[in-house]
Amino acid sequence: MSRIRRSWSGAFVAAAAVGTLTATLVPGPAQASPKEAKATAATANIEVIASKLNNPRGISVQDDGTILVAESGVGKPGCAPGTKCVGLTGSIYRVKGSEQGRVVTGLPSSAVAPTKPYEPISAAGPNDVEASGSGYLVLNGFGGGTDDRDKLGKDAAKLGTLQTASGWVVGDLAKHETLLDPDWILGHAPNPEEASIHSNPWRFARNGRGFLVADAGGNDLVGIGFGGKTTTEAIFPDNEIPAPGGAAAAPSAKEKKALNSLVPQTTKIAADGTVKVQSVPSGILKGQDGAFYVADMGGLRPGGSRIWRIVPGHRAEVFASGLTAVSDLAQDSDGNLIALTLTGGFQQQGPPLPGKLNRIDIKTKAVTEIPTDGKLSMATGLAVGPDDEIYVTNNSVGTEGQLIKITE
Repeated sequence: MSRIRRSWSGAFVAAAAVGTLTATLVPGPAQASPKEAKATAATANIEVIASKLNNPRGISVQDDGTILVAESGVGKPGCAPGTKCVGLTGSIYRVKGSEQGRVVTGLPSSAVAPTKPYEPISAAGPNDVEASGSGYLVLNGFGGGTDDRDKLGKDAAKLGTLQTASGWVVGDLAKHETLLDPDWILGHAPNPEEASIHSNPWRFARNGRGFLVADAGGNDLVGIGFGGKTTTEAIFPDNEIPAPGGAAAAPSAKEKKALNSLVPQTTKIAADGTVKVQSVPSGILKGQDGAFYVADMGGLRPGGSRIWRIVPGHRAEVFASGLTAVSDLAQDSDGNLIALTLTGGFQQQGPPLPGKLNRIDIKTKAVTEIPTDGKLSMATGLAVGPDDEIYVTNNSVGTEGQLIKITE
C-alpha cells in the first residue's frame, strides 16, 4: 500500500509555502565558454531557451533537435482558495528551431488554489511527453486512485493515465493502483492521515510495442501492453538511511515539511541508527545495453537516491546509490547516465539548496558532477540532445518555469 499522503508534486507545495523557490536565470548564455567550463569545472554555459512555463515537468528531444516539454498547468482558474479543482490548463510546449510555443492545450490539470498572495501554484497534470507518429503521447500525473479521480469531475478522467494528445487512453495507471495496490507487500505501517491507494505516474519509456511507467506514488514500475493491459513489472523497496538526529543529520524545518508531504517518515529507528524511507521512482530510460534504468527519490534525503538496472524478465538490481533526490534520468551518446537532482536539501531560511547534474560512467559507475553554477532550482525534467547538449526544466513550481540548455 502506498503511503504517500499527497501527490509527489506536493513536496513542491510544502517547499513553496515556506520560502521562495526561484533562482531565476537571466535569459541568454552564461559568460563562460564551453572550453572554459571544462577547464575550470566550476562554470557552465547555460542558456534560457523558454520561460514563463506553467509547472514544467518532463522533456523529450527528437532526432531533429525539436524539444517537447510537458506542462502540468495551473489547475482551474477561479478555484476557491484552499480547494482542489481540475481544469484543462495542461499543455505541451514545443521548441523547433526559432519557433516555440504551446502546440497542445486543454490537457487535465489538478491543483489546490493558493491561500496566500503570490504563493506559487503547484499542479498535477502532464508529467512527460514524446512525439508519436503525427501526434503526441502524454503521461498525466495525479495523486490518488480512481475514487479520488471520480470525485473531481469529468475533466479529471484522464489524470493518472498515459494518453494521446487527441484523448485516447493508452493505459490507466490510477486504475492499476486502485485494483492491485502493488506495494502493499512492503508492509508500510497504517497512517490515518493518508490514503493507501496513491498513483502518480512520473515518467515513461517505450518497451517494444508497449510502455513502462515509473509510478512515483505507487513505488512501482507498471507495464502497459496491447489493449491497455497493465502489469506490475517491479516494486521498489524502501531505502534505509541515517535517521534524523544529531547536529549533522537533523533535517531543517523545510526538509521535514517537504519530506512529510512526499514520504511521511516513520518514527521507528532501527538499532543500527537507520530509518526507512519510500523509494518514489522517478526517471526511467532504456539504455544502449537494452536494460532499463530507473531512478528513485529516496525520501529526498541526502544520499538516499538509487538508480536501478532492470533487464526485462529479471529482478531489478541497484546500479548506483548514494545520490540525492534524483528527479530524472537521461543518457549521453557514450551511454553514460545523466542524473538530475531536484535539490541538495532545504535550509531553515531562504530557498532550497541548488540541484545538481551528475554523469555516471556506465562501465565504472564513477560519478562526476557537471557544473551548473548553482543555477538549478527545483529542477524536474531532463533530456540530452543530438549533440549531447543537456536540457533541464528549472523553477518547476508555478508559472515562472524555464527550459534551460547546458553545454560543457
